[in-house]
Amino acid sequence: MLTNLKSIFSNAEHRHTAINAALALIIRIVGAGTAFLFNLIIAKQLGAEQAGYFFLGFSYVMLLSAIANLGFENTILRFTSSNACFGHTVRAILNFSLKYVVAVSGVLSVISYLLAPWLSIVVFKKPELSETLQYIAPAIIGLSFVLLIAMSLQARHKLIASIPCQNIAHFMLCGAAVIVFSVKSASTAALYLSLSLGVTSSFFYWISIKSLNNNGEKPDPKKLWHSARPNWVIIVMSQSAQWATPIIIGIYLVSEQVAYFSIAQRIALLTSFVLMAVNLVVAPKFSAFNSKGDLEGIRKTALFSVRLLVVSAFPIVLVMLLFPKFLMGLFGEEFKQGAAILQILVLGQAVNVVTGSVGFLLQMTGHERDMRLVTLISGFGVLISVPIFTKLYGAIGAAIATSFFISLQNLLAVYFVKKRLNFNTLKFWQKI
Repeated sequence: MLTNLKSIFSNAEHRHTAINAALALIIRIVGAGTAFLFNLIIAKQLGAEQAGYFFLGFSYVMLLSAIANLGFENTILRFTSSNACFGHTVRAILNFSLKYVVAVSGVLSVISYLLAPWLSIVVFKKPELSETLQYIAPAIIGLSFVLLIAMSLQARHKLIASIPCQNIAHFMLCGAAVIVFSVKSASTAALYLSLSLGVTSSFFYWISIKSLNNNGEKPDPKKLWHSARPNWVIIVMSQSAQWATPIIIGIYLVSEQVAYFSIAQRIALLTSFVLMAVNLVVAPKFSAFNSKGDLEGIRKTALFSVRLLVVSAFPIVLVMLLFPKFLMGLFGEEFKQGAAILQILVLGQAVNVVTGSVGFLLQMTGHERDMRLVTLISGFGVLISVPIFTKLYGAIGAAIATSFFISLQNLLAVYFVKKRLNFNTLKFWQKI
């Protein structure tokens, strides 16, 4: 065993992957802790009903920000990774993407603000939701910005800035405001989230461009759009599989059920924070290897990363499956009703982890269209099945449908990785 470890870590790429994954994991742990604490603050301060309104609004803007990003997040990651030394090119890629995203996200924010009364009464049948949807509408712009900026930083291996940009800083600011000002309503919490995202996106944009050199050329816009178009479908359908469910629950059930599902979903996502940490490291590597035509480097890095994932995530999965009531009870006694929802969602996230970084494998190696087909199947599967299962079985049914299609998405991606790159990430024990 010791000999095998020595032989693995004698490889410079594996050593770099492990060290940077460990660094990313540490920062991700801080990020996961921040997100967990933020959700705890919202649940405790607002109570189940108001927390349900807040999480419903948050899911709504997350879905719209995915639409507004136009698929540029993975395009930025792919092209910036292969041009990381050329500061002018890196800046141009980011600014080109933001130029279009700010226009689309701005329009969606205005439309969301204006339609908030109609949506709350006619669609969600919750008149009290109107003000929350209005105050959280500007967050569409902020969420789009922080993700694109984080992708640019990630592609340059600036993990210490990338992770806080994407999912730490704005949660810390908003959570602090909710506590300091003793916020009790979802609408006020939504306002603070929008303001926090505005501050965060401005600060990290400055961080991302301040030290760039003037080397390199402007990227070909046609190449960027050629990559972004299939990526857009991938992102929208992937986000639909994740964020459409709380919205659908909000249409059919009371806001408390939205809160129970949302909290269970956020706890379950802690299972895959290890995957997210590893993705931060390996996604740029996949792009760099692909640009050099090094398929063996891609295979070895992918299989090594799955081993890291399995070892790291298994204890987390076990704790969530064995102690769901305890974990849900941390957010309030009434949240224990969501224990079964948590167990179901954790199983879906466990499949996500053991399949590895299959989505990034396809996208960083030029097989975006395969990933687009996969996400279309899973995304439409969620959008069709969740309303049916929610009507029949409530939030439990929604969790079953969501977990099934998230698992299916990853297993289909494994199939396409095998077909295009000729190795199976599920067979992570094979020699590397």
